[in-house]
Amino acid sequence: MPLLRQSLLDTYLVRLRVIARFWEIPLSVSRQRGVALELAEAMVDPEAIERAHRRLTDDQRDALDALLASDGHMPRRVFARGWGEIRAMGPGRMDRERPWEDPISPAEGLWYSGFVFQTFEKGPDGAYEALSVPPELQQHLPPPDAAQPSITLEPVEAPAITISSQGSLLDDACTLLAYVQNERPRLRSDRTWPKRDKERLLSRLHVKERKRFAFLRHLAVTAGWVIEDDEEPLRPEPEAVTAWLQSDGFHQRSAMAEAWRDDPTWNDLFHVPALEPEDTGAWHNDPVLARHAILRHLEACDPSNWYEIDAFVAAIKQINPDFQRPAGDYTTWYIRDKETGAYLSGFESWDAVEGRLIRYLLTRPMAWLGLIELGAAEGDQPPTAFHLSREGAAFLDRRDPAAKSSAPPTPRLLSGFRVSMPTGRHYQRFQLARVAEWVQTGDRFIYRLTPMSLDRARGQGISVTRVLTFLQEITEAPLPRPLEEALSRWDEQGTEAYLERVVLLRLSTEALMDRAMASSRLARLIEERVGPTTAVVRRQDWPRVVARLEEIGLLPAVPDHL
Repeated sequence: MPLLRQSLLDTYLVRLRVIARFWEIPLSVSRQRGVALELAEAMVDPEAIERAHRRLTDDQRDALDALLASDGHMPRRVFARGWGEIRAMGPGRMDRERPWEDPISPAEGLWYSGFVFQTFEKGPDGAYEALSVPPELQQHLPPPDAAQPSITLEPVEAPAITISSQGSLLDDACTLLAYVQNERPRLRSDRTWPKRDKERLLSRLHVKERKRFAFLRHLAVTAGWVIEDDEEPLRPEPEAVTAWLQSDGFHQRSAMAEAWRDDPTWNDLFHVPALEPEDTGAWHNDPVLARHAILRHLEACDPSNWYEIDAFVAAIKQINPDFQRPAGDYTTWYIRDKETGAYLSGFESWDAVEGRLIRYLLTRPMAWLGLIELGAAEGDQPPTAFHLSREGAAFLDRRDPAAKSSAPPTPRLLSGFRVSMPTGRHYQRFQLARVAEWVQTGDRFIYRLTPMSLDRARGQGISVTRVLTFLQEITEAPLPRPLEEALSRWDEQGTEAYLERVVLLRLSTEALMDRAMASSRLARLIEERVGPTTAVVRRQDWPRVVARLEEIGLLPAVPDHL
């Protein structure tokens, strides 16, 4: 921040003389530099500062307090929005129009009183104009009546429908890590996942929303759990993954929330559904700045109360509208409304840009992370209310939750070589996924031990003996003897029993089956004749079998499920 002396040296002589009259400082010189130096010496006197401050009008003092509450400086655009413009004038026009006699705003009155000066500050898009109070004046001015206010919200009644992620994102992160461990997908040239891997993994998640899936994949890389390499398949980082899986639920959630909160590479503004920002290279936003600001405002919310989302947005607009634009620049960001295609420019577009961004942060990342819970009037309606979750309040306070949740239920063995794993047991489930095949996601995860999964485990250095020990450890009970015998026999003999999905061709008489087998075009599609009137056909061949039956004059009945 420039010192008073330099600010005065950079000021037109006409304005210097106006400042001298306002401060009642007699001048003994007439040249600009001499006048500036005389003022610089006289204006640092505490008594002179006090007298000049008393001469300000009430609205000018209020404007000065707003500057002082902002550490003595503020972007010119932001200050003008609250306290009016300062007309740009050269010395000639200034001398003719004498604007100090009838200033158009409190800001202009302060300008000609010599309490504020123009400076330039550096922002993400380059330098911008600011207004500042020289530090020599600041230290002798009375402190502002109140610090910059924080938001205040009126609680509302609890909504009819509560939308809570609970631990679903933690469960889905574990599922993603297990998938990467086992399948090792390879990024495509555009650094996206192959469609097959994306669809297979999506089918295993609690929430199958693609935007959330993209957020989860990005978080896994940002947190250092998944290593991306153009030349190699995706792979987990063993130490980081193990440390996260073995921590408790609160610290798992906090690690994910911190990775998002401090990540400059996930640009929330570019993920708001109704907006289309254009990355022209001429403007830049700071997603970390916006996130930190909204999280700070959430600290004003009582976790025991519900609040309207609209009221939260309106409160931020009133108290801290420039939370993502510290320079107050609402004209150079290229953002379109996705529905209309119109550019959203000027402060009048605040609700369409900043308002939508705040709603996105609440209803997407913060809700996904379990920091807040959402509420709606009906199940199919968009959320209208929110409240801080217990874990969200603890995260904002940077301390552990007051109460620990109870431990998840114990895993148990089911018939058919299946294992039922409750949600929340992430480390145990990750280990189970290394030796068993995923079957189902729900209130419990179901996995099945198969020759393929045991063979994969063997490839990772996990023996059948270790698998049996692991199953006994997690179920906390002796293993059924048939299970031990089956796995041990497979370990010694390999796969001895097979199940295949096939289609049965049934004909009404043995003569018709003989006729079918006599057709070389049809016979080559039959895997095996298993009875006088029955044969096995590969599932993928059934349309061709229908065509060949037509050739020999038979109209088959085909079930709907084929």
